[in-house]
Amino acid sequence: GYVRIDWTFLPHWNWNAQSNWTGERQRPSGDTRPPVSAYMMTDTTLRYYSFDGWEFAASIRNLLNVDAREYTGQSIPGDLPLPGRNYYAEMRYRF
Repeated sequence: GYVRIDWTFLPHWNWNAQSNWTGERQRPSGDTRPPVSAYMMTDTTLRYYSFDGWEFAASIRNLLNVDAREYTGQSIPGDLPLPGRNYYAEMRYRF
């Protein structure tokens, strides 16, 4: 599942938040471990669009620092951990 909200709260300013939900996944036959747990990841971004073509943004991914994992086969017993909370800064110029 996926949901996103966008809010333009002042001229040239935008804030958004989005959540992605991944449900519980069964393992293939022969893999006796319990199913891979469901998780929900939430990200947020604050963005500023300047007058002269510049754009600046700051984002937090996995805002709630969820311990999310993806199935990788039996070779990695604890499955593949997805990144914890992390931060991004972005600067763009459009011409």
